Amino acid sequence: MHTLRLCAFILPVLCSSLCFGGEGNRTDSAGVAGRPAIRIIEADGIAFLRMAGHVFSAPARWDGGEWGLAGGLIAGTAGATFLDNDARSMMQRNQTRFNDRVSDVAVQYGSGLTMLLVAAGGYTAGLAFGEDWIRETSLLSGTAIVLAGTISTVSKFAMGRARPYKGEGRFRFRPFSFNDGYVSFPSGHTIVAFAVSGVLAERIKNPWASVGLYGLAVATGFSRMYTDDHWFSDVLFGAIISISVSRSLVQWYERESDRGKEGGLRLVPSGNGIALVWRF
Repeated sequence: MHTLRLCAFILPVLCSSLCFGGEGNRTDSAGVAGRPAIRIIEADGIAFLRMAGHVFSAPARWDGGEWGLAGGLIAGTAGATFLDNDARSMMQRNQTRFNDRVSDVAVQYGSGLTMLLVAAGGYTAGLAFGEDWIRETSLLSGTAIVLAGTISTVSKFAMGRARPYKGEGRFRFRPFSFNDGYVSFPSGHTIVAFAVSGVLAERIKNPWASVGLYGLAVATGFSRMYTDDHWFSDVLFGAIISISVSRSLVQWYERESDRGKEGGLRLVPSGNGIALVWRF
């Protein structure tokens, strides 16, 4: 049963990558060809650190419009809380054995550990077979999961929102309680699912693939409401945050790759660590 569930969410991801991630969508890093694997890994490690810095320092670079969007997200999430009880009631009215099975499968797509293992497998395969698009996309997926997951974890413990099954209502909070019943906001599974789908959609750049990938992520979010683990507003906030992080990462990475091909000052691995190199 576990093997079937695993295949149920891995196969769509692999198929979408193979069918839509063709040569025209590749963004190979400058200078990768012919380099030893250890140097590629070092460069990707540096890229991971730079992407983390890019994401976590983003608020310092926001202009008025971006702060306005952030305020809109907070206001929208607050407004969504008034739909929480209705959404929960709808889920509870539609409890069936078939929906139970669908939920059991969909939730696997949002498992952080499982999807990190999938990303690690894709990275290893891309590195071993010289498939730079697969390696880079796996790196981006894993990075998005880690960074969005970090934001999720901090938010969960800082907010301490009661899960629906606790029966304490949607406005019950116990910050920093470190009790699993009070880490509802935001939905971690939803964040993982949308992180993976967001990266793949941005890299594949095919509307049909995007529909399928985001459909999987939406199904994951609904599965968390279906099992009474999260409120609608938990899922909504997690989806928006995760999409923002994943799209920002891909756009930054592809922009930096293009700059590397054009030349300029670059941070690269050297024999004794890292070095600044001017490419022209």
